[in-house]
Amino acid sequence: MIQITEKSKPLSGETALTVGKFDGVHTGHQRLLDAVLAEKKNGYLACMVSFCAGQEDGRSVIYTKEEQRRLCGTFGIDVLAEYTLNEALRGLSAERFVKEILCEKLNVKVIVAGEDFRFGKGREGNVEFLRSLEKTYGYRTVCIPKVENEGVRISSTKIKEFLSAGNMEEANAFLGSPYFIYAEVVHGKHLGRTIGFPTINVLPSAEKLLPAYGVYATQTEIGGTWYSGITNVGVRPTVDSGDAVSVETHLLGYEGELYGTKLETRFLRFLRPEQKFESVEALKDAIQKDMKEVLKHSQRIERDIRGGQAWEYRC
Repeated sequence: MIQITEKSKPLSGETALTVGKFDGVHTGHQRLLDAVLAEKKNGYLACMVSFCAGQEDGRSVIYTKEEQRRLCGTFGIDVLAEYTLNEALRGLSAERFVKEILCEKLNVKVIVAGEDFRFGKGREGNVEFLRSLEKTYGYRTVCIPKVENEGVRISSTKIKEFLSAGNMEEANAFLGSPYFIYAEVVHGKHLGRTIGFPTINVLPSAEKLLPAYGVYATQTEIGGTWYSGITNVGVRPTVDSGDAVSVETHLLGYEGELYGTKLETRFLRFLRPEQKFESVEALKDAIQKDMKEVLKHSQRIERDIRGGQAWEYRC
């Protein structure tokens, strides 16, 4: 997959593309990408143009740039064009955006857009505007209706609400595949080892939106194998007096050092809220119960929501 930015040279190959923030690359976004990918049979490069907030923006995102790139690679996208949503870009008129970026920079021949797509300074551009410029700039517009799940419009905003409530089933249904964190394993305080439950600690980027504090049934990929686990997101009130947020996973059936390795952990189900226990022994008992809950499901074959690819829980 080719990755380009606003500083890259213009593409030589002709493209079919779609434009958006693509925060969660959810099922609504995937409908757009499906239409783009369908144009590959006509000899076009499949291109996704992603607007990324600047570091000063301070917004939380469902998926970071790196995580978004991982997803795009699985979809078969040929070109990922990442543009920083700064004042210069926001100030471009709708026609200048089409002419200077989509046509001159990305050599577009097919533009796929949602029916409510708006762009350009003052949000003046829409699907009708794109169609009005087709003859001038030599491209074709494909309009995709909005996507709903049981009458609810699929959006990144709604998914963020689900995640903030710990509602993984709904979040994953809207995303089209399990929400995940892809981050490097770092050294923690090694407290898990002292109570018999060693954990891997990962450090997500500051912009990453984490699910509600609590304990989750998860899967972590190591060397091509998915291992079941329980993941705690929160501040560990029983064993720590600080307010630093950690993401710790106890893997079932895995032993080994993983420091410095980047791992993908998928969140499948919320088990219980994070809480402060009266003693470490009470905490150990709760973890044992969490493990039993995960083990109930650990021997069956699960299917990836998005692609139908099967994997087996390992424990």
